[in-house]
Amino acid sequence: MIRPSSPSQPSVEYRRIPLLHGCPGVINRISPGHRIIAYVNELQFGPELKLPMDEISMRALSLLQPVEETRPVPALRVRVRRSGDLGRELAVVEVTPEGITVGVEKTLLSEDLANFLSDAGTWISRDFIRRMT
Repeated sequence: MIRPSSPSQPSVEYRRIPLLHGCPGVINRISPGHRIIAYVNELQFGPELKLPMDEISMRALSLLQPVEETRPVPALRVRVRRSGDLGRELAVVEVTPEGITVGVEKTLLSEDLANFLSDAGTWISRDFIRRMT
């Protein structure tokens, strides 16, 4: 069995840290293996979100395959939206052929961080192509 943290398999992890000057987040990509660590401003990202966002990101990565060089067109466009209408869920994901939309409980995520994660997710997906299904 290959563990998600194995360097041979892409992985994503969210870590809450204090970031200066209201910076919403920092993305660190570690190669080989396309390991992605999203450092998010602890004041803008509720602690309850860590597990659901890790799971959603791993689900998105399971649709993709790493490529050797960055492509001009992203494999998926990512949208992270704040919502107050998720029922009992803290975060939900809708996957379409063109992209993914992540809905997050609005009290747990700032607008700045939602925009940052959308841009970063789309940017990172340029290193991937869609898996053949």
